[in-house]
Amino acid sequence: MLTNILFMTPQNNYFFHSKKLSILLLILVILLLGGTACNQNNQSQENISEQAVSSETTESDLILNDVTLEEASETGQMLWRVKSKQASYLQDKELVRVAKPEGELFRDGKLAYKITALQGEVYQDANKILLIDEIQVDDIQNKIVIKGQQLEWLTKSGIIIVRNNITGSNEQIQASAKMAKIITLEKRIEFYGQVAAMFKEPVIKIKTDELFWHIEPKKLIANQPVKIEELKDKEVVGTAYSDESELNLKSQIVTLKKNIQLLRTNPKLQISSDLITWNIPENLVDSPGAITVLEQEEKVVLQGNKGIGNFQKNTFILSGDVIGVGQKNQSQFNSDRLTWYVNNQTFEAEGNVFYRQVDPPFNVRGPKAVGQLKNETIIIQGGNSNVVTEIIP
Repeated sequence: MLTNILFMTPQNNYFFHSKKLSILLLILVILLLGGTACNQNNQSQENISEQAVSSETTESDLILNDVTLEEASETGQMLWRVKSKQASYLQDKELVRVAKPEGELFRDGKLAYKITALQGEVYQDANKILLIDEIQVDDIQNKIVIKGQQLEWLTKSGIIIVRNNITGSNEQIQASAKMAKIITLEKRIEFYGQVAAMFKEPVIKIKTDELFWHIEPKKLIANQPVKIEELKDKEVVGTAYSDESELNLKSQIVTLKKNIQLLRTNPKLQISSDLITWNIPENLVDSPGAITVLEQEEKVVLQGNKGIGNFQKNTFILSGDVIGVGQKNQSQFNSDRLTWYVNNQTFEAEGNVFYRQVDPPFNVRGPKAVGQLKNETIIIQGGNSNVVTEIIP
């Protein structure tokens, strides 16, 4: 696709193709007009010291005020625009150096991003713009603001890379990192290096080395080990560790994958699995695969092929080859299904219930059981005979 660049001054507008020959012709035209433009400067501009003028003349082939650089498609649709109060053309480096640039990036003819900085360079091939100092990128539609100190804008691919003291925010999220990459065509922002993000309501903090913010659909995805904290009244109430995670910003549901450790502070619980869905607003966790729950104070461990936990009610329902172990008293039971009430350490078990203890040696079977592992109080209910066996050490 052949595109045109517009180099605009208040007096004249010039179009040129991004071909070297055409650009050189343009330079000659501008150089001829430069003298005229310079003669129109006001008296204050004439008072510039000889040393300053000499320095600029050596560095630049041409200095112009109030310059606009633009690129449009062959159909005339605007792609990008950079405005500057002052621009210097460096022929040997084939670039335009701009002061306090204001950039605009268009998508489908509509303004999508605004970019500001203290200074920058627009390269002659029109495919790259470098900006430095006090960078700010505004996503107009999604009201996202990215700030940093260095920016590389690849105009052809629509990729914007921001470095040094990166922050990104909108109404829901605040994030910081060493580098941010904005993939404008895919509506995605990628954060790299010591990433810290905070979801404002409910308060959730995320720490990882890579975090991808998918603007549509609204998701935060980490493909690196991640730490997620849930806070209430500025206190951490839950912490999750996993190799991968995905936070749905609309539903506020976190999907954790691989080597998961989910910790709760009250009561003190540790939940392990390789796949957990954590519904933060509803205080629910759901593991469709193998899950282990450890109650740390009483040293009670529960395992099952799948499980659901309700942090609001402090209950867990495990099913499929359930095993419960009271580590203090070396007791164990097995069942097909288990409901565990964490607050009072009681349980209800159903299906092929088997209980055994070490001291004194004892074991019993039944279809149902209720009890308390920490003090080895178990009631095994019989089948049709309605026999009840109570085990109280």
